[in-house]
Amino acid sequence: MQLPTWHDLYIDFYNFKVCGDHPVYWGRDATLWQRPFGKVQLTDSPVILARWSEIADPFYRTVKEWEAAHDSWLLYVYDNVENRYLLLSVFGPNAHKHPKFQAYVLDLRVETVDPWLRGEIECFEPPEDYEP
Repeated sequence: MQLPTWHDLYIDFYNFKVCGDHPVYWGRDATLWQRPFGKVQLTDSPVILARWSEIADPFYRTVKEWEAAHDSWLLYVYDNVENRYLLLSVFGPNAHKHPKFQAYVLDLRVETVDPWLRGEIECFEPPEDYEP
């Protein structure tokens, strides 16, 4: 919730996962190597967004290696037992090759994800009428 647009990300993520509405400014959604983590490709580049607008299948909306300065991921986890999601953060730039990414994910797992999966912590879920 430290991001200025966290609520917009939350609404878009909800609509994506529940209703199947993939926002045009989102790229590929994929499971990370360390389950239950997933990521949605994001970018802040108007050039990349223009390219993505021409690509119907979100799987092919990616950031090229030379565009690393505009490579960010919306990180989340999925609890398949309770069928629920937890949005974690936006990581980037250079999300694909950031040298501290694995340590960052490990910290998230230990401090937030595992306790959430075990029911030891609850995370904020805005009510339907919530206004940020």
